[in-house]
Amino acid sequence: MTLGESKWGVRIWTMAGIGILAMLLALAPPVGADWPHTRGPAGDGRTTADGALAQENLALEVAWRVPLGSAYSGIAVAGNKVITGYAEGGSDWLGALDAATGKTVWKARLGEMYKGHDGSDDGPLSSPVVQGERVFFLDAFGMLRAFAVKDGEVLWQKDLTEEYGAEAPFYGFTTTAVSEGDTLVLATSGSEGRSMVGLDAATGETRWTYGDLAVEYQSPYAMELAGRRQVVVPSNKHLTGLDAGTGEVLWQLALGEQERTGSAAVVSLGEDRFLVPVSGVAVAYRVMKSAGGEHPYALEELYRSNVLGRTYASPVLHHGTLYGFRGQILSAMDAATGERKWRSREPGGDGLILVDDHLVIFGSEGNVVVAEADPESYVEVARVHALEGSSLTWPSYDDGRVFVRNLEEMAAVAITTGAAAEGEAEAADHGFGRFLDKVRAAPAENRQAMVDGYRENHPGGPVVEDGWVHFLYQSDAQEVAIVGSWLNERQAEALHRLEGTDLFYRSFPMEAALRLEYRFQEDYEGWVTDPENPRTVPPIFGDEPLSEYRPAGYPAEDHLAEPQEARGTEESFEFDSEILEAKREITVWLPPEYAEGEVPFPLLLVTNGSAWRERGLLHHSLENLVGKRLEPVVVAFVAPIDQWWTEAGGGVTGNFARMLAEELVPALEERYRLRTDREARAILGHHFYGMAAAYTALKYHDVFGAVALQTLPRNTSATDEVRAMIADGAAKKLRVYFDWNLLDERRIDRGYDMGRESADLAAYFAAHGARPAGGEQKDTGGWGGWRMRNDDILTFLFPAG
Repeated sequence: MTLGESKWGVRIWTMAGIGILAMLLALAPPVGADWPHTRGPAGDGRTTADGALAQENLALEVAWRVPLGSAYSGIAVAGNKVITGYAEGGSDWLGALDAATGKTVWKARLGEMYKGHDGSDDGPLSSPVVQGERVFFLDAFGMLRAFAVKDGEVLWQKDLTEEYGAEAPFYGFTTTAVSEGDTLVLATSGSEGRSMVGLDAATGETRWTYGDLAVEYQSPYAMELAGRRQVVVPSNKHLTGLDAGTGEVLWQLALGEQERTGSAAVVSLGEDRFLVPVSGVAVAYRVMKSAGGEHPYALEELYRSNVLGRTYASPVLHHGTLYGFRGQILSAMDAATGERKWRSREPGGDGLILVDDHLVIFGSEGNVVVAEADPESYVEVARVHALEGSSLTWPSYDDGRVFVRNLEEMAAVAITTGAAAEGEAEAADHGFGRFLDKVRAAPAENRQAMVDGYRENHPGGPVVEDGWVHFLYQSDAQEVAIVGSWLNERQAEALHRLEGTDLFYRSFPMEAALRLEYRFQEDYEGWVTDPENPRTVPPIFGDEPLSEYRPAGYPAEDHLAEPQEARGTEESFEFDSEILEAKREITVWLPPEYAEGEVPFPLLLVTNGSAWRERGLLHHSLENLVGKRLEPVVVAFVAPIDQWWTEAGGGVTGNFARMLAEELVPALEERYRLRTDREARAILGHHFYGMAAAYTALKYHDVFGAVALQTLPRNTSATDEVRAMIADGAAKKLRVYFDWNLLDERRIDRGYDMGRESADLAAYFAAHGARPAGGEQKDTGGWGGWRMRNDDILTFLFPAG
């Protein structure tokens, strides 16, 4: 239930996810709304309003689907209106759509668009709160407004920065108010005793303020505890219980030194208990009357559990069982003890609600799924593909419709009746499928021998046929999953087990055989490479290797081979930057020709240099190519910092570029014999550091004459400035190499498709005169593919002769 791992690595998507989680609301039940916020009419993510999901022969169908701009805003339903925030045309909006048709009823401009940065996406971050005829909404810049549900008229507004001295969190204002009676409670993170405030819901006037607690992305939640209605306010380092009407502090708990509350919802467990995310685990507390002390109530910790956590979703409680996620794994947990009851990879996702004793889940790949709230196992009832990609925004429900959205669209899914959906049949129109049929038809005692024989005849990893790749894994495990570069965000998918054998398998259609990276997981624990495949490659993040499949005809990797003996020399020194006010390790590779005379040499700067040496094997390519296809060149590998995202497209990118161009290049010229003309200098960067390399080359095109880029993201703090510099003509002054992959990292609900984004940026370069070399590669993103183009990059930048 706290922020967790992602495909860009733990840190980037942790940071991105922090701002995203503002949509997770928990409000007391307001009056006159059907799904007044993302936690439903009772503030607990549940409803039993109409029995629509209790009928037999349940089926789902998409009633409507409309384009909708980027935002992480949740969905509220009031009468016949579906209300949410979004970005459109350079502005942020709060809009109401007709629940039956998806047509816009009204929209109210909030102001300029909040620009996503450092891994987050554009648009509002908070979620609407409906109370009667009013809807409250906090924009990402800190302006809280009350609108008329009828037509979007602004009834009142309040600037949190001016009124309470609040400072915008790094990813913008995301917290959402709790409506309790006629009071609106908001965690502002303001100064001078104003970090939490109570407002008159009708007028916006301040009724009370409290505290100097740091609140960034958490929201308050209202529930019944110890016989009294209380608002639970999680801040970064504290949990606080307040009386909504007066602001009286009922209890408070300081967390441990290394602990921090997560941004998912606080969930009532009944019997004076609640569950809250703390540093990656779920912690249950009981509230009781105090026997004495500063406050009238006190907290007792009941248990800590890792069954739920590391997700943007909040669980729902049903008959003593909590249903929620651990990462993307749907899990059921005993609410009394924190013990696991079951877990399932299907259907994946980041959000669920409970309707009529059924779980309604916005699953991975954009599927809306209905499953029984069964404490014994995962039992799916119906599903429909609603959108192209899921979302961090939970589903909402009203009047027989489920409403879902992602960063590009919104859809309404109607609850209907019909014939039970048939599962997708295992394809048997290939050789492996026919083998499976033979095994199933054979006597049970012969099946394992048939499998073993097949594996002996098909060694070395996956089995490839025309249009298909079959991944095989033999194990006594109960469950085996695969994660691979062709899957959406490398999301794990369960393998099938061939009954009566130890063979797990999964077949994937492939129009053309590509180089693939993959690994397996047994029983949800750890990741392992393919024991039948000796080829491995390093991951983008982390230390555990990936198995690699290479199709026939894939290019040779001679230039990556470790040289028989080193020809060039390497030396390292610590560079002290005044601009960054920090020291940086620089490793310099000198060609063998450097020691032979007095001539100066070209210079290549390599960002994220440690990774390029350890994973990209660039020093091997230099040794193998220099003096043959590559002009002798001095290469400076610039080590990254721990918080690498800040300078790799983040807020420090400008200063990082200044350091490279204004400090490091002159320092290298003093230390080594280097040519001083711009045509003899180039810079290399990939992934996020590629955005930093592009920024540096464009900004300092008088220093650098060429740049090499691989697989660039779109949503970074530096992206707009990079595009502006390209449009202003800087790109025409550079030689540009830019490649990306057919299967680069992508996930629509996280707002990225790096292959598409790279193609768009390359086209932008070309449109403004740069004519980049490289282009899309029929390959998989990651070090296995990136480093295969070392020779193309080096010989483009500094060809021999």
